[in-house]
Amino acid sequence: MIIDNINISFQKIEKILTEISWAVCLALMLTLVIDILLRFFLNMPLPASWEICELFMPFIVFFPLAYTSTINAHVLVSLIKRRVPVKVQIKFAIFSSSISFVMCALVTYWSFLRFWESFLIGEEMMAMIKLPWWLGKMAMPIGMGLFSIRYFIQLTLNLSHSNHSLD
Repeated sequence: MIIDNINISFQKIEKILTEISWAVCLALMLTLVIDILLRFFLNMPLPASWEICELFMPFIVFFPLAYTSTINAHVLVSLIKRRVPVKVQIKFAIFSSSISFVMCALVTYWSFLRFWESFLIGEEMMAMIKLPWWLGKMAMPIGMGLFSIRYFIQLTLNLSHSNHSLD
């Protein structure tokens, strides 16, 4: 089925962004350790190390969101869901995927507008070196956009399961 192939391809993109998130996290940890060591031993801290970390933290938060949903690692409340028939469970899944898709799409749109405005004006962070503030703002529309797509794929899969269960 087409949606299954799209789902598998999209999982690869999600995995790559999650790995980028891990790499950014590791780079930020190393930056802070080097900054602390240089500050302590040589009294020469890295310029703008805290600002650089602040700039890249959104990549750690937003890039793995879609993959977390793919592997079902998000918080799920299934107290009622487990006690109802499968057909009702599928309807719950369709409802929650629909609401989640719409909400994530709205947040994606809003965050893209904020990123784009920042990019157009060349917004910079106040730091010892020039740091483009829009770079950090770019992570949210990318991550939330992929999260929106993930919910759309889940909605499509749930609708497909719903159609098969009616047969």
